Amino acid sequence: MARNLPTRSDFWYSDGSIVLLIEGTGFRVHQSILSQHSDVFADLFTVPQPSDDTESIEGCPVVHLADRLADFTDVMKALYQPFYFDTLRPDADLATLISFVSGILRISTKYNLIFLRKKCISILQTKFPSTLEGCDALLSSGYKYVSSTIVRAIPLARENNVPEILPWAFYISTNIDTDTLLDDPVLSWKDKTLCLAGKEQLWEMQKSLTHRFAFDFTKSHKCQHLCTSRLPCATMTWRQSEELRLSPHPLHEYDEWDTLKVCQHCLEQVQVQHRKGREEVWNSLPVIFRLGSWADIHLEQNR
Repeated sequence: MARNLPTRSDFWYSDGSIVLLIEGTGFRVHQSILSQHSDVFADLFTVPQPSDDTESIEGCPVVHLADRLADFTDVMKALYQPFYFDTLRPDADLATLISFVSGILRISTKYNLIFLRKKCISILQTKFPSTLEGCDALLSSGYKYVSSTIVRAIPLARENNVPEILPWAFYISTNIDTDTLLDDPVLSWKDKTLCLAGKEQLWEMQKSLTHRFAFDFTKSHKCQHLCTSRLPCATMTWRQSEELRLSPHPLHEYDEWDTLKVCQHCLEQVQVQHRKGREEVWNSLPVIFRLGSWADIHLEQNR
């Protein structure tokens, strides 16, 4: 049964073998290409050849898809334009990056377009690392996040099974002002609660693990000097402490060791405490935000 095509997309190939209709717009594309990239499409396209009672356009069977037109268009660009991902500048800000990958990630996850999904995840991980080494590289770059953009990553990750980016996304979201966080229309109340509860846990870990020397300095048993009284950070003011409590950052890599004015034995001790503390905080991030362990996250994302 022939019909007129309401609107032709830019992806209308004369040698295309199937027509996909999304929101009244048609894509005449190649069944073989889509099937090669997606087992879901391969199964979807096991339809009979056009006959009198089969919907067709220009001799091609028609398949209706309940997807967003903009999302599907982005996927077609990624599949049919070899250098499409190269149009995303390496220095693109997070808002641009999320807008670029969101549609492709949604469609590639739904239809199991494995290559495109992995590409989107790798791009997201440039701003949301899943290793401590990646975290350190990002912190060293001095990248500045915008709160309204950070929160967009959390529902995107949840909806598309990308839990590896969630621990860091939650971590940096804890630095969002409380009123701003509560008023945010994007985050669910569950995720807002996780951010607020996580903030308190990160603050306690900063005091007791990573930056303990600034709050409760204990000299080395090898110390032969008056290091306890010489440590300037031990007298942190109430105002300084309150600023840290409101914006905890236990993964901050302290590097002003020369200002501590302590002996070599005490310095080595606090450096070891700081390094091990950062490792413990990083390993605990998924637990803090009720995501299981890093191993659980990796397993869930790749299942």
